[in-house]
Amino acid sequence: MKKIWPFLLLLLPVLLALGLPRFIGGDVGGPILTAHCPDLVQGCQVPFGERRVEVRFLSAPTPLKRFDLVVKAPDAGQVAADFSMQGMDMGPNRYVLQRTADGAWHGKIVLPVCVSGTSNWTMTLELDGVKRQIPFVAIKQ
Repeated sequence: MKKIWPFLLLLLPVLLALGLPRFIGGDVGGPILTAHCPDLVQGCQVPFGERRVEVRFLSAPTPLKRFDLVVKAPDAGQVAADFSMQGMDMGPNRYVLQRTADGAWHGKIVLPVCVSGTSNWTMTLELDGVKRQIPFVAIKQ
């Protein structure tokens, strides 16, 4: 058994570089998977590894108008959401969600307005370091 330890120590960096975390329960450091949700106001189930969480907006997203994001993931330790406009840099739009009494996570979101009128967005939802991209369309003003 003593002879195998040097071999394992040499092999460990190789396994980490190849993406070992994806094989042991997560995709931390790997490509961000896209989850499709036809209507975020109606909500949908998004897979995060072995668990599925419910994600929904409480009203239709409109630039410069606050809307609420609710994520039902009671076993999560931290939940955050980044919003980016597809094809245009709109600066940082990161929100750290707060746990509510019922175990859900809640955030009050405000999207910036774009002078070009583009309304295609991507929400990158992060639960305990695992990310999923969810594309959506914001209502034009």
